[in-house]
Amino acid sequence: MFFLSTLVPLDAAAYNWIAAHRSCTVTNLFLSEWPLGSLIVLSVLTLMWLGYQRRWTEGTHGVVLIVLGSLFAELLKTLFERARPSTLPPLFTGNSFPSGHTVGAFLLAGTLGYFLLQQRTTIWKKGIGGSVLLVCVAAVIWQRLYLAHHWVSDIVGSALFASAWFCFAAVRPPGRSLARHFAPACVGFALAYPLFHYVPHIRVALPSVMSRTQQPLLSFSFGDVPSPAIFQGTWGEQSHEPAGSIMWMYYGEASVKVELPARQAYVMQFAVRPAIANKEHGCFPLDISMNHAPVQRVFLSRGWRRYEVTLDPALLNPGANTLTFRTWTNPSSEPAVAVAFRQLALFVEAGN
Repeated sequence: MFFLSTLVPLDAAAYNWIAAHRSCTVTNLFLSEWPLGSLIVLSVLTLMWLGYQRRWTEGTHGVVLIVLGSLFAELLKTLFERARPSTLPPLFTGNSFPSGHTVGAFLLAGTLGYFLLQQRTTIWKKGIGGSVLLVCVAAVIWQRLYLAHHWVSDIVGSALFASAWFCFAAVRPPGRSLARHFAPACVGFALAYPLFHYVPHIRVALPSVMSRTQQPLLSFSFGDVPSPAIFQGTWGEQSHEPAGSIMWMYYGEASVKVELPARQAYVMQFAVRPAIANKEHGCFPLDISMNHAPVQRVFLSRGWRRYEVTLDPALLNPGANTLTFRTWTNPSSEPAVAVAFRQLALFVEAGN
């Protein structure tokens, strides 16, 4: 926690790399909860097997370890306030640290692996079982990063917390009952959670990529632009949503004129929401070009998100520039809205 601020550049680099290499095929693969669901199914089958062998104490120990550890993760998420990568103020989607999915995956896999190592079976069977658990954990971690639900430092902290809790809870001293073993943790949770939940001013704000202090060179809200003349193409009506004033873009091509003082590298941030209603179709390609030269294809996720694109100085001109957004083919023959735009900001890239 003390060195968390030093990991913020790593968070930004990993987030931007994933955003630049995202594809709809991989996105749709990880939209479902199959990695964590697989671990839950394996845990239920293991619990049934322990019950069949009447090993009630071991089964109860594993269940309490996982449930109480997950509750402590929620306690920490209430204590530490940190914006998710997908958060767009003033909308709130829950604190980012720690990752409940990551903690749950580590605890489920750790408990299953602990039981597996205690079995009298061949080493290759244990190796296969351990590999399956590792693949599921790795898939959960990649899912949380790829879908922009958590930062890399969230995953690191979640893994450290889950490991620490597992080391405390997995091994019970001889002669100590389960009730005595977990009593301090239960009492601590019962006292701390209501305190942090109902007294918000004692919570701790953690550093994040979202807390950018650099002032933008250019910034405007699409729903409050004073000069409509800068817009060309398939722009639609302006309206208001909980995220603020917005402007809709219809399927096709729409552009906006931006004034730049010099030819240098800029970082463009823009907040948008694609017209996607179903979670099963959570990927929307949006092509971006500057002065009619391609910049990047961005795959938009469902809901309001903030996206970041680096603009090559070779594509820019001092003075007026044309920033163009292009959608994929309209699935309907009638005009239809495609993307809602909220904000756009340009920053001078660090080092320029």
